[in-house]
Amino acid sequence: MNTGTKDHGLAPNSLTRGEFVDAVNRMAEEVWDFHNRWGFGSGMFKDASPSAVIQIRKAILDEEVRELADAASAQNDRETADEAADVLFVAIGHIESLGRHGIDAVARVTEKNGKKTEATHAIRQDTGKLLPKEGKPHKWN
Repeated sequence: MNTGTKDHGLAPNSLTRGEFVDAVNRMAEEVWDFHNRWGFGSGMFKDASPSAVIQIRKAILDEEVRELADAASAQNDRETADEAADVLFVAIGHIESLGRHGIDAVARVTEKNGKKTEATHAIRQDTGKLLPKEGKPHKWN
């Protein structure tokens, strides 16, 4: 894990690491409880493929992303922040619904992103997206 900072013309984190991690951890705990309480978590999908699970749940995330875009367009800051958190809640729900597939994917993606360095990646200035310097030239167009 790279915890160093570098001047990219962007600002460093404004929250402490603990504040951020605690908030996301608390949300993950509530997603687990919510799914368990309502019976629509990973147990509901134990025999389904990850693709089938996401096809079933896709409309939930699509709705939350639409609501986020609407709030941002209306420049309603509190609603925008709440809708961003709703998107995260549903995305974490997707992971829980995928069961072992989801947890294994979290580990893979976390490890992959932890290995990104300034030697291997750069920020595309027009989008703010971190992209590999080599291997995916279409993403730079």
